[in-house]
Amino acid sequence: MNGLKFYNMKIGVDLRPLLHGDLSGVPTYTKCLVKEMIRHKEHEFVLFLSGWDEKYKKILDQFQGENVRKVFWRIPNRVFNVFPRLDFDVDVFLFPDMRPAILPKKVKKVVICHDLSFIKFPGFFSFKSRLWYFFNNPRKYFRGADRVISVSKFTQKELANILGVRSEVVYEGAYVPKCKDFACVKRKYGLPDKYILSLSALEPRKNLKKVIEAYLMADLDCEFVLAGSFDEKIFAKYSLPKNTKIRFVGPVAHEDKEALYKLSSGLVYVSLYEGFGLPVLEAMSCGVNVLTSKGSSMEEIGDDAILYADPLSVDDIVSGMRKLVAGEPDKGKLAARAKEFSWEKAAGEVVKQSSICLSRRYSQI
Repeated sequence: MNGLKFYNMKIGVDLRPLLHGDLSGVPTYTKCLVKEMIRHKEHEFVLFLSGWDEKYKKILDQFQGENVRKVFWRIPNRVFNVFPRLDFDVDVFLFPDMRPAILPKKVKKVVICHDLSFIKFPGFFSFKSRLWYFFNNPRKYFRGADRVISVSKFTQKELANILGVRSEVVYEGAYVPKCKDFACVKRKYGLPDKYILSLSALEPRKNLKKVIEAYLMADLDCEFVLAGSFDEKIFAKYSLPKNTKIRFVGPVAHEDKEALYKLSSGLVYVSLYEGFGLPVLEAMSCGVNVLTSKGSSMEEIGDDAILYADPLSVDDIVSGMRKLVAGEPDKGKLAARAKEFSWEKAAGEVVKQSSICLSRRYSQI
């Protein structure tokens, strides 16, 4: 064989979601999923990244393996609607989120849909974001794929009802690295001795104005720590009320998350709309109780292991917060439920769906 190695499939992966760091949901999803996918040594993976700055090339260093080939183009991403073609001699190309790209006709396209917030709540996004989605046409994008993967049954239903697109559900996993020094993290973020935690992007969809209003009404014997950041390029302008019992600690490094979760009296994640809700699963995997939204994708994750509140009812959120602080988490139940979701399982299923799409096309209902 002259040292040549043959692979069952050659899978291209778009790593452009990682250009924005890994502190939010889609970059975290992309990094964790791809790291597990490349463990499938029977396949070759071509990891693609582009950017105007050469420093972005270092992002590729975190993915290693004999079955991994890396491609970096120093090209601004705004040009990919018109050129160049991503021709890397692969069978399938995976897009972990909605990104413009031109592929050879022979290459199958697999895309991940996290949610349709940009259609359901356009007012939550900046003018620039709304313009981007308008020109990239989500309906055409998802209908043009050979395989569409939804991260929850909730998103699967929305894709079908709103865009007429059929998809397969592949749940996310949760990976929270072990923290070596809780005390150091506590000092780093100025955490109080007792607090409830919110960990998310500080954007309108997260319902933080109502959550803060509920917290102030609940009169709890603990502070409220809000972790996360606001991206004005993506989201509409958004301001939150200030109070001495509310601490804004900014973005949180992934390696610090375990400490923030476990030092808290619980996670409050009563969002207006989520395709999955990764912080809910992360908190559960840490044995931390959660208060989240009724009638959402998070009910698929938490089942009966966590608490729920109506995101539109301040009184219901108040009641949920009081239960969260007063009760003791059932760590065994939380851990057992969280173990039903894993990146290993997700990666295996995405590889499987990639293989299936080579034999038939099936994205439009």
